[in-house]
Amino acid sequence: MRSEAAFKRVAARDKLEGILRQRRPAFMLGGIMATDMRITKAAFESGVRIFEPNHPAMALQMGLRGVTTMNAAEEIRYLVPISRMADAVRGIRAVCGDDVFITCACPGTFTERIPTAFTLDDALLLAHAGADCLHTHKSSLEDVGDITCIGHRAGLLVEAYITADDNLGVSAPTSEALRDTVREFERIGVDLIGITTGMTYQGQSSSGFCPEYLERVKAFTAVATAVKILEGGVRRENVGLVKDLGLDIFVVSTALDQAITSSAREAIKDLITA
Repeated sequence: MRSEAAFKRVAARDKLEGILRQRRPAFMLGGIMATDMRITKAAFESGVRIFEPNHPAMALQMGLRGVTTMNAAEEIRYLVPISRMADAVRGIRAVCGDDVFITCACPGTFTERIPTAFTLDDALLLAHAGADCLHTHKSSLEDVGDITCIGHRAGLLVEAYITADDNLGVSAPTSEALRDTVREFERIGVDLIGITTGMTYQGQSSSGFCPEYLERVKAFTAVATAVKILEGGVRRENVGLVKDLGLDIFVVSTALDQAITSSAREAIKDLITA
């Protein structure tokens, strides 16, 4: 007989697979889209079914210590109360219903500037709020293993990332290291495996995907059997380049945040000058 936690994880996995059957690759939205429920609802009505409330975006929503960019929020994101992240999860669930998949990041699920604990009680708080998954960016295999164990004990799936040259995942700069790290993630039990592009938070200023990076993505999708995610630099102008690479999910945040704030700026300007 399955444990309660295992039963919840199976239900979350079935939900995600149902979403991916409808659209693959699907979009995972963070940023404003997952921390302001009015925008969340608009995204839901547009067809999005995967949301990623995260603590750097919440730091921006709060105006925590005056930060106004995601890069600045990276430095103080560990100060966001986990209760704010649980509230975001509850809000998404209340506005969008049970069929959306919610993967949540909070202090301690990333490699923070100051080491920050993430406990089973924290994971249970998010699970009780309605989360399906932990969105994590740990930079060591040991930490990935620890947080996967905590998430699974709370009935949550776990999402972890591989990177080439930053702390948004476990570093694997070569094709061989990439393959080895994917296999180690799957041995640990990571449910969703992501690869970063090095363009996280660049939004509309991202440079696009060079042929060498597309080959790296192909190497990733060739070896990974878990749900496969691409994060960083995805925008309307380049999304077509990576749609046919065998990925399951694209993460989009900063580019859409910038589009939303730009639209607000123009609407206000038009009103003032009318």
